[in-house]
Amino acid sequence: MNRIHNLQFQRLAFRLLIALTIGGTIISACSNTSSSLTQTPGPTLTGTTKPVITQTAAPIPSATIPVELSKLKGTDIRLIHPWSGEAFTTLRRLIAEFNNENIWGIRVTDIQGGSVTETARAFTDSMVTSERINLIAISPEYLAGWNSGGFTIDLSPYISNTEWGIPIKEKSTYFSEGWKSNRMDGVQIGIPAQINLHILVYNRTWANELGFTEAPRTRDEFLTQVCEAARTNNQDSDRENDGTGGWIINSGSSTLLSWIHLFSEKGFAVDSPENAIRADETGEAFTYLRELTEKGCAWSSRVASPFTYFATRQTLAFSATLPDLLELEQMMKFGENTDKWEVLPYPDNSSESTIFGTGLSYGISKTDDIQELASWLFLRWLTLPQNQARMAEAAGTIPPTTASGALMGTYGASHNW
Repeated sequence: MNRIHNLQFQRLAFRLLIALTIGGTIISACSNTSSSLTQTPGPTLTGTTKPVITQTAAPIPSATIPVELSKLKGTDIRLIHPWSGEAFTTLRRLIAEFNNENIWGIRVTDIQGGSVTETARAFTDSMVTSERINLIAISPEYLAGWNSGGFTIDLSPYISNTEWGIPIKEKSTYFSEGWKSNRMDGVQIGIPAQINLHILVYNRTWANELGFTEAPRTRDEFLTQVCEAARTNNQDSDRENDGTGGWIINSGSSTLLSWIHLFSEKGFAVDSPENAIRADETGEAFTYLRELTEKGCAWSSRVASPFTYFATRQTLAFSATLPDLLELEQMMKFGENTDKWEVLPYPDNSSESTIFGTGLSYGISKTDDIQELASWLFLRWLTLPQNQARMAEAAGTIPPTTASGALMGTYGASHNW
Protein backbone atom coordinates (compact mmCIF):
# COMPACT_ATOMS: atom_id res chain seq x y z
CA MET A 1 0.00 0.00 0.00
CA ASN A 2 2.87 2.42 0.82
CA ARG A 3 4.32 1.77 -2.63
CA ILE A 4 0.98 2.72 -4.22
CA HIS A 5 0.80 5.90 -2.17
CA ASN A 6 4.38 6.80 -3.10
CA LEU A 7 3.61 6.34 -6.79
CA GLN A 8 0.51 8.52 -6.43
CA PHE A 9 2.55 11.23 -4.74
CA GLN A 10 5.33 11.01 -7.33
CA ARG A 11 2.80 11.51 -10.10
CA LEU A 12 1.36 14.50 -8.23
CA ALA A 13 4.81 16.05 -7.84
CA PHE A 14 5.66 15.42 -11.48
CA ARG A 15 2.46 17.09 -12.62
CA LEU A 16 3.24 20.15 -10.51
CA LEU A 17 6.68 20.31 -12.12
CA ILE A 18 5.10 20.22 -15.58
CA ALA A 19 2.42 22.75 -14.62
CA LEU A 20 4.94 25.21 -13.22
CA THR A 21 7.42 24.75 -16.06
CA ILE A 22 4.92 25.16 -18.88
CA GLY A 23 2.78 27.81 -17.21
CA GLY A 24 5.42 29.59 -15.19
CA THR A 25 4.09 33.04 -15.96
CA ILE A 26 0.77 32.03 -14.44
CA ILE A 27 2.19 31.97 -10.94
CA SER A 28 2.93 35.66 -10.52
CA ALA A 29 -0.20 36.72 -12.38
CA CYS A 30 -2.50 34.45 -10.42
CA SER A 31 -1.01 35.63 -7.16
CA ASN A 32 -2.55 39.02 -7.83
CA THR A 33 -5.99 37.51 -7.34
CA SER A 34 -5.17 35.02 -4.62
CA SER A 35 -6.13 37.22 -1.71
CA SER A 36 -9.66 37.86 -0.53
CA LEU A 37 -11.55 39.81 -3.17
CA THR A 38 -12.24 43.42 -2.31
CA GLN A 39 -13.74 46.24 -4.28
CA THR A 40 -13.03 49.92 -4.45
CA PRO A 41 -15.81 52.09 -3.01
CA GLY A 42 -18.45 53.16 -5.45
CA PRO A 43 -22.18 53.26 -6.01
CA THR A 44 -24.10 50.27 -7.29
CA LEU A 45 -25.28 50.71 -10.84
CA THR A 46 -28.60 49.48 -12.11
CA GLY A 47 -29.52 48.16 -15.51
CA THR A 48 -32.11 46.32 -17.48
CA THR A 49 -31.92 42.67 -18.39
CA LYS A 50 -31.44 43.48 -22.06
CA PRO A 51 -29.50 46.67 -22.83
CA VAL A 52 -30.35 48.73 -25.88
CA ILE A 53 -27.95 51.03 -27.69
CA THR A 54 -30.09 54.05 -28.50
CA GLN A 55 -29.77 56.18 -31.61
CA THR A 56 -27.96 59.44 -30.97
CA ALA A 57 -27.07 62.42 -33.05
CA ALA A 58 -24.12 61.97 -35.37
CA PRO A 59 -21.23 61.33 -32.97
CA ILE A 60 -18.22 63.59 -33.07
CA PRO A 61 -14.84 61.85 -33.07
CA SER A 62 -12.92 62.19 -29.84
CA ALA A 63 -9.60 63.95 -29.75
CA THR A 64 -8.03 60.92 -28.08
CA ILE A 65 -9.56 58.39 -30.49
CA PRO A 66 -8.67 59.85 -33.91
CA VAL A 67 -11.01 57.83 -36.11
CA GLU A 68 -13.98 59.16 -38.00
CA LEU A 69 -16.88 57.08 -36.73
CA SER A 70 -18.45 56.95 -40.17
CA LYS A 71 -15.55 54.75 -41.24
CA LEU A 72 -16.64 52.07 -38.77
CA LYS A 73 -19.62 51.06 -40.88
CA GLY A 74 -19.22 47.52 -42.18
CA THR A 75 -16.16 46.81 -40.01
CA ASP A 76 -15.88 43.11 -39.19
CA ILE A 77 -14.14 42.06 -35.99
CA ARG A 78 -13.55 38.64 -34.45
CA LEU A 79 -13.56 37.55 -30.82
CA ILE A 80 -11.92 34.27 -29.74
CA HIS A 81 -12.80 32.73 -26.38
CA PRO A 82 -12.73 29.46 -24.40
CA TRP A 83 -16.40 29.39 -23.36
CA SER A 84 -18.63 26.42 -23.98
CA GLY A 85 -22.09 25.26 -22.95
CA GLU A 86 -24.50 27.88 -21.66
CA ALA A 87 -21.79 30.56 -21.53
CA PHE A 88 -21.10 30.04 -25.23
CA THR A 89 -24.82 30.22 -26.05
CA THR A 90 -25.26 33.41 -24.03
CA LEU A 91 -22.26 35.04 -25.68
CA ARG A 92 -23.71 34.24 -29.09
CA ARG A 93 -27.00 35.90 -28.05
CA LEU A 94 -25.16 38.99 -26.85
CA ILE A 95 -23.19 39.24 -30.08
CA ALA A 96 -26.40 38.98 -32.10
CA GLU A 97 -27.94 41.77 -30.03
CA PHE A 98 -24.95 44.01 -30.55
CA ASN A 99 -24.87 43.33 -34.30
CA ASN A 100 -28.55 44.20 -34.58
CA GLU A 101 -28.51 47.27 -32.38
CA ASN A 102 -25.18 49.09 -32.66
CA ILE A 103 -25.43 52.35 -34.57
CA TRP A 104 -21.99 52.07 -36.13
CA GLY A 105 -22.67 49.07 -38.37
CA ILE A 106 -19.97 46.98 -36.69
CA ARG A 107 -20.29 43.21 -37.20
CA VAL A 108 -18.87 40.81 -34.63
CA THR A 109 -18.27 37.09 -35.06
CA ASP A 110 -16.88 34.69 -32.48
CA ILE A 111 -14.47 31.78 -32.53
CA GLN A 112 -14.76 29.01 -29.93
CA GLY A 113 -11.10 28.35 -29.25
CA GLY A 114 -11.40 25.27 -27.03
CA SER A 115 -9.42 25.34 -23.81
CA VAL A 116 -7.63 28.44 -22.54
CA THR A 117 -4.35 27.04 -23.85
CA GLU A 118 -5.81 26.24 -27.27
CA THR A 119 -7.47 29.66 -27.43
CA ALA A 120 -4.16 31.35 -26.65
CA ARG A 121 -2.37 29.30 -29.31
CA ALA A 122 -4.91 30.22 -31.99
CA PHE A 123 -4.67 33.91 -31.10
CA THR A 124 -0.86 33.77 -31.14
CA ASP A 125 -0.85 32.05 -34.54
CA SER A 126 -3.04 34.81 -35.98
CA MET A 127 -0.53 37.47 -34.94
CA VAL A 128 1.84 36.48 -37.75
CA THR A 129 -0.87 36.64 -40.41
CA SER A 130 -2.60 39.50 -42.21
CA GLU A 131 -5.87 38.60 -40.46
CA ARG A 132 -5.23 39.04 -36.79
CA ILE A 133 -7.99 38.08 -34.39
CA ASN A 134 -9.20 41.36 -32.90
CA LEU A 135 -10.42 40.40 -29.43
CA ILE A 136 -9.72 37.64 -26.97
CA ALA A 137 -11.09 36.43 -23.64
CA ILE A 138 -8.15 34.83 -21.85
CA SER A 139 -6.20 34.68 -18.59
CA PRO A 140 -4.45 38.02 -17.96
CA GLU A 141 -0.97 36.48 -17.83
CA TYR A 142 -1.26 35.77 -21.57
CA LEU A 143 -2.24 39.38 -22.20
CA ALA A 144 0.85 40.53 -20.30
CA GLY A 145 3.10 38.50 -22.58
CA TRP A 146 1.41 39.65 -25.76
CA ASN A 147 1.46 43.27 -24.67
CA SER A 148 5.18 43.07 -23.92
CA GLY A 149 5.66 41.71 -27.44
CA GLY A 150 3.67 44.53 -29.01
CA PHE A 151 0.76 42.36 -30.12
CA THR A 152 -1.99 43.92 -27.99
CA ILE A 153 -2.83 47.52 -27.20
CA ASP A 154 -2.95 49.65 -24.07
CA LEU A 155 -6.63 50.16 -23.24
CA SER A 156 -6.01 53.19 -21.02
CA PRO A 157 -6.86 55.85 -23.66
CA TYR A 158 -10.15 54.11 -24.41
CA ILE A 159 -11.10 53.62 -20.78
CA SER A 160 -10.47 57.28 -19.93
CA ASN A 161 -12.20 58.65 -23.02
CA THR A 162 -15.06 60.92 -21.97
CA GLU A 163 -17.36 59.79 -24.78
CA TRP A 164 -16.73 56.06 -25.20
CA GLY A 165 -14.83 55.13 -22.07
CA ILE A 166 -15.81 53.67 -18.69
CA PRO A 167 -17.20 56.32 -16.30
CA ILE A 168 -15.29 56.68 -13.05
CA LYS A 169 -18.30 55.58 -10.99
CA GLU A 170 -18.67 52.40 -13.00
CA LYS A 171 -14.94 51.72 -13.01
CA SER A 172 -14.89 52.00 -9.20
CA THR A 173 -17.21 48.99 -8.91
CA TYR A 174 -14.60 46.60 -10.33
CA PHE A 175 -13.01 44.34 -7.72
CA SER A 176 -9.66 45.94 -7.04
CA GLU A 177 -7.59 42.74 -7.25
CA GLY A 178 -9.13 41.82 -10.59
CA TRP A 179 -8.45 45.27 -11.99
CA LYS A 180 -4.85 45.25 -10.73
CA SER A 181 -4.18 41.93 -12.45
CA ASN A 182 -4.94 43.65 -15.77
CA ARG A 183 -2.37 46.40 -15.31
CA MET A 184 1.32 45.97 -16.02
CA ASP A 185 3.90 48.75 -15.65
CA GLY A 186 1.21 51.40 -15.96
CA VAL A 187 -0.35 49.79 -19.04
CA GLN A 188 -3.96 48.54 -19.07
CA ILE A 189 -3.47 45.20 -20.80
CA GLY A 190 -7.08 44.07 -20.42
CA ILE A 191 -10.44 44.41 -18.69
CA PRO A 192 -11.68 41.72 -16.27
CA ALA A 193 -14.40 39.52 -17.70
CA GLN A 194 -15.04 36.87 -15.05
CA ILE A 195 -13.64 35.65 -11.74
CA ASN A 196 -13.33 31.99 -10.85
CA LEU A 197 -12.61 30.69 -7.36
CA HIS A 198 -10.85 27.47 -6.42
CA ILE A 199 -12.58 25.88 -3.47
CA LEU A 200 -13.43 22.62 -1.72
CA VAL A 201 -16.88 21.02 -1.80
CA TYR A 202 -17.71 19.37 1.53
CA ASN A 203 -20.46 16.88 2.45
CA ARG A 204 -21.92 18.37 5.61
CA THR A 205 -24.47 15.57 6.17
CA TRP A 206 -21.93 12.77 5.97
CA ALA A 207 -19.48 14.69 8.16
CA ASN A 208 -22.16 15.04 10.83
CA GLU A 209 -22.78 11.29 10.72
CA LEU A 210 -19.06 10.75 11.15
CA GLY A 211 -19.23 12.79 14.34
CA PHE A 212 -18.03 16.20 13.10
CA THR A 213 -20.29 19.13 13.92
CA GLU A 214 -18.09 21.80 12.34
CA ALA A 215 -16.49 22.07 8.93
CA PRO A 216 -12.67 21.87 8.97
CA ARG A 217 -11.00 25.24 9.32
CA THR A 218 -7.39 24.13 9.76
CA ARG A 219 -5.22 21.66 7.91
CA ASP A 220 -5.14 19.33 10.90
CA GLU A 221 -8.93 19.35 11.11
CA PHE A 222 -9.18 18.62 7.39
CA LEU A 223 -6.76 15.70 7.69
CA THR A 224 -8.68 14.29 10.66
CA GLN A 225 -12.01 14.42 8.86
CA VAL A 226 -10.97 12.99 5.50
CA CYS A 227 -9.00 10.24 7.29
CA GLU A 228 -12.09 9.30 9.29
CA ALA A 229 -14.14 9.16 6.08
CA ALA A 230 -11.52 6.88 4.52
CA ARG A 231 -11.43 4.66 7.62
CA THR A 232 -15.22 4.36 7.60
CA ASN A 233 -15.31 3.25 3.97
CA ASN A 234 -12.51 0.77 4.52
CA GLN A 235 -14.29 -0.85 7.47
CA ASP A 236 -17.85 -1.03 6.19
CA SER A 237 -19.37 -4.09 4.50
CA ASP A 238 -19.06 -2.65 0.98
CA ARG A 239 -15.74 -3.76 -0.47
CA GLU A 240 -16.30 -1.71 -3.62
CA ASN A 241 -15.63 1.54 -1.78
CA ASP A 242 -12.43 0.42 -0.04
CA GLY A 243 -9.66 2.95 -0.50
CA THR A 244 -12.07 5.83 -0.99
CA GLY A 245 -13.62 8.42 1.32
CA GLY A 246 -10.79 10.92 1.52
CA TRP A 247 -9.85 13.86 -0.68
CA ILE A 248 -9.66 12.96 -4.38
CA ILE A 249 -6.16 13.75 -5.61
CA ASN A 250 -6.36 16.63 -8.09
CA SER A 251 -3.19 17.58 -9.93
CA GLY A 252 -4.56 20.62 -11.74
CA SER A 253 -2.13 23.53 -11.55
CA SER A 254 -4.66 25.83 -9.87
CA THR A 255 -5.47 23.17 -7.25
CA LEU A 256 -1.80 22.65 -6.48
CA LEU A 257 -1.21 26.37 -6.29
CA SER A 258 -4.19 26.65 -3.93
CA TRP A 259 -2.47 24.26 -1.53
CA ILE A 260 0.89 26.00 -1.87
CA HIS A 261 -0.73 29.38 -1.26
CA LEU A 262 -1.89 28.18 2.19
CA PHE A 263 1.69 27.92 3.38
CA SER A 264 2.65 31.45 2.34
CA GLU A 265 2.11 34.30 4.76
CA LYS A 266 2.12 37.01 2.10
CA GLY A 267 0.82 35.18 -0.96
CA PHE A 268 2.71 32.88 -3.26
CA ALA A 269 4.58 34.82 -5.96
CA VAL A 270 7.87 33.86 -7.59
CA ASP A 271 9.75 34.98 -10.66
CA SER A 272 10.39 31.60 -12.28
CA PRO A 273 9.15 27.98 -12.30
CA GLU A 274 12.49 26.81 -10.92
CA ASN A 275 12.18 29.08 -7.90
CA ALA A 276 8.57 28.01 -7.43
CA ILE A 277 9.58 24.38 -7.21
CA ARG A 278 12.34 25.19 -4.71
CA ALA A 279 10.22 27.56 -2.62
CA ASP A 280 9.64 26.68 1.04
CA GLU A 281 5.89 26.94 0.52
CA THR A 282 6.02 24.26 -2.18
CA GLY A 283 7.95 21.89 0.05
CA GLU A 284 5.59 22.41 2.97
CA ALA A 285 2.53 21.91 0.80
CA PHE A 286 3.88 18.68 -0.64
CA THR A 287 4.82 17.43 2.79
CA TYR A 288 1.20 17.89 3.82
CA LEU A 289 -0.17 16.25 0.65
CA ARG A 290 2.24 13.38 1.08
CA GLU A 291 0.92 12.83 4.59
CA LEU A 292 -2.62 12.69 3.19
CA THR A 293 -1.66 10.06 0.62
CA GLU A 294 0.51 7.93 2.92
CA LYS A 295 -2.24 7.75 5.52
CA GLY A 296 -4.73 6.66 2.87
CA CYS A 297 -6.72 9.86 3.28
CA ALA A 298 -6.34 10.92 -0.36
CA TRP A 299 -6.91 8.70 -3.37
CA SER A 300 -6.75 8.74 -7.18
CA SER A 301 -10.06 8.26 -8.91
CA ARG A 302 -10.49 6.33 -12.16
CA VAL A 303 -12.96 8.86 -13.56
CA ALA A 304 -11.97 12.51 -13.85
CA SER A 305 -15.35 13.86 -12.76
CA PRO A 306 -15.71 13.79 -8.95
CA PHE A 307 -19.48 14.28 -8.83
CA THR A 308 -20.54 10.61 -8.80
CA TYR A 309 -17.95 9.82 -6.14
CA PHE A 310 -19.23 12.70 -4.03
CA ALA A 311 -22.86 11.71 -4.45
CA THR A 312 -22.08 8.11 -3.39
CA ARG A 313 -19.99 9.17 -0.38
CA GLN A 314 -16.68 8.03 -1.80
CA THR A 315 -15.16 11.42 -1.02
CA LEU A 316 -15.92 13.71 1.89
CA ALA A 317 -14.43 16.71 0.08
CA PHE A 318 -13.09 17.39 -3.38
CA SER A 319 -11.43 20.29 -5.18
CA ALA A 320 -13.66 22.34 -7.47
CA THR A 321 -14.18 25.64 -9.22
CA LEU A 322 -17.34 27.72 -9.32
CA PRO A 323 -18.67 26.34 -12.66
CA ASP A 324 -18.47 22.83 -11.17
CA LEU A 325 -21.14 23.75 -8.64
CA LEU A 326 -23.85 24.11 -11.27
CA GLU A 327 -23.17 20.60 -12.54
CA LEU A 328 -23.01 19.21 -9.01
CA GLU A 329 -26.37 20.79 -8.17
CA GLN A 330 -27.97 19.19 -11.19
CA MET A 331 -26.49 15.76 -10.45
CA MET A 332 -27.53 15.75 -6.80
CA LYS A 333 -31.03 16.83 -7.77
CA PHE A 334 -31.30 14.23 -10.55
CA GLY A 335 -30.19 11.46 -8.17
CA GLU A 336 -32.58 12.72 -5.47
CA ASN A 337 -29.62 12.95 -3.11
CA THR A 338 -30.59 14.82 0.06
CA ASP A 339 -27.09 15.20 1.52
CA LYS A 340 -26.34 18.81 2.43
CA TRP A 341 -23.10 20.13 1.02
CA GLU A 342 -21.25 23.42 1.21
CA VAL A 343 -18.33 25.29 -0.25
CA LEU A 344 -15.18 25.77 1.82
CA PRO A 345 -11.89 27.58 1.35
CA TYR A 346 -8.82 25.39 1.45
CA PRO A 347 -8.04 24.83 5.14
CA ASP A 348 -5.74 27.51 6.44
CA ASN A 349 -4.17 27.85 9.87
CA SER A 350 -4.64 31.61 9.95
CA SER A 351 -7.62 33.39 11.47
CA GLU A 352 -8.78 34.64 8.07
CA SER A 353 -8.88 32.18 5.20
CA THR A 354 -8.32 33.44 1.67
CA ILE A 355 -9.43 31.86 -1.57
CA PHE A 356 -7.20 31.42 -4.59
CA GLY A 357 -8.79 33.10 -7.59
CA THR A 358 -8.17 33.15 -11.31
CA GLY A 359 -10.12 34.75 -14.10
CA LEU A 360 -10.61 35.69 -17.72
CA SER A 361 -10.03 39.12 -19.19
CA TYR A 362 -10.65 40.83 -22.51
CA GLY A 363 -7.79 42.15 -24.62
CA ILE A 364 -7.56 43.85 -28.03
CA SER A 365 -4.91 43.06 -30.62
CA LYS A 366 -2.89 45.73 -32.39
CA THR A 367 -4.27 46.19 -35.91
CA ASP A 368 -5.36 49.60 -37.24
CA ASP A 369 -7.25 52.55 -35.78
CA ILE A 370 -10.60 51.53 -37.24
CA GLN A 371 -10.49 47.89 -36.13
CA GLU A 372 -9.17 48.81 -32.71
CA LEU A 373 -11.94 51.35 -32.13
CA ALA A 374 -14.58 48.92 -33.39
CA SER A 375 -13.19 46.28 -31.03
CA TRP A 376 -13.30 48.72 -28.14
CA LEU A 377 -16.89 49.78 -28.80
CA PHE A 378 -18.01 46.16 -28.73
CA LEU A 379 -15.89 45.44 -25.65
CA ARG A 380 -17.32 48.48 -23.89
CA TRP A 381 -20.85 47.24 -24.61
CA LEU A 382 -20.03 43.68 -23.57
CA THR A 383 -18.70 44.91 -20.21
CA LEU A 384 -21.83 46.84 -19.30
CA PRO A 385 -22.99 45.56 -15.89
CA GLN A 386 -26.12 43.91 -17.25
CA ASN A 387 -24.14 42.01 -19.88
CA GLN A 388 -21.48 40.97 -17.37
CA ALA A 389 -24.24 39.61 -15.15
CA ARG A 390 -25.71 37.54 -17.96
CA MET A 391 -22.33 36.01 -18.80
CA ALA A 392 -21.54 35.27 -15.15
CA GLU A 393 -24.88 33.54 -14.62
CA ALA A 394 -24.38 31.43 -17.73
CA ALA A 395 -20.81 30.44 -16.82
CA GLY A 396 -21.43 29.99 -13.09
CA THR A 397 -18.67 32.44 -12.21
CA ILE A 398 -18.42 35.74 -10.35
CA PRO A 399 -18.82 38.94 -12.37
CA PRO A 400 -15.90 41.39 -12.09
CA THR A 401 -17.95 44.24 -10.63
CA THR A 402 -20.28 44.81 -7.71
CA ALA A 403 -22.57 46.61 -10.16
CA SER A 404 -23.15 43.44 -12.18
CA GLY A 405 -23.33 41.33 -9.03
CA ALA A 406 -26.20 43.48 -7.79
CA LEU A 407 -28.20 42.40 -10.85
CA MET A 408 -27.86 38.71 -9.99
CA GLY A 409 -30.14 38.59 -6.96
CA THR A 410 -32.55 36.04 -8.44
CA TYR A 411 -29.69 33.85 -9.57
CA GLY A 412 -28.05 33.97 -6.15
CA ALA A 413 -31.28 33.10 -4.36
CA SER A 414 -31.72 29.97 -6.46
CA HIS A 415 -28.35 28.45 -5.53
CA ASN A 416 -27.58 27.26 -2.02
CA TRP A 417 -23.85 27.97 -2.25
